[in-house]
Amino acid sequence: MKNYAMSIRQHLIIMVILYGGTWFILNNLVMRQQHKILQQYREQKKMIEYDYLRIKNYPDYMSTIQSTIDYAKNKLGQIFWVNNGYDPNLNFFQHIASIGEKSGVSILSLHPVENKNTGYFTWDVSLNGNFNNIMKFINEIEISPKFLRIESIEINNADTGITASIIISGIKKQEQ
Repeated sequence: MKNYAMSIRQHLIIMVILYGGTWFILNNLVMRQQHKILQQYREQKKMIEYDYLRIKNYPDYMSTIQSTIDYAKNKLGQIFWVNNGYDPNLNFFQHIASIGEKSGVSILSLHPVENKNTGYFTWDVSLNGNFNNIMKFINEIEISPKFLRIESIEINNADTGITASIIISGIKKQEQ
């Protein structure tokens, strides 16, 4: 009987150790991973609920997003305006002619310049007028909402007034 009780005690000890080891393995490997995943889902749920309540409680949210998108499109249109239409040279000439008329200078010539930088259209514009009007012309280019970059300015005194040669660049829209 003593051997029988000793055998049962050994089996109980082995059984407790095996059940404890199994519980330890299941708890550490399986349950903790599931707990981490559940915690991530809870955090994600909180963020989604927060975003939903923010949208729900802010009725102008969608219109604000739309106005931001419209503003960005407008800014891109001002940067890539030269590319609108089928001829960038015509767009540039129309814009420069309106600035020249507004500034009181006469445009003597305008021709495209071959540029090593393929990201830009480049033009050489020759002007005639007095110094103040040429400065107004340059200022109008600088403050215009349509993006243009003045590369160089060369001003000469001539019999008919002051002539200026200005190299101006506009951004090309890159093909994707």
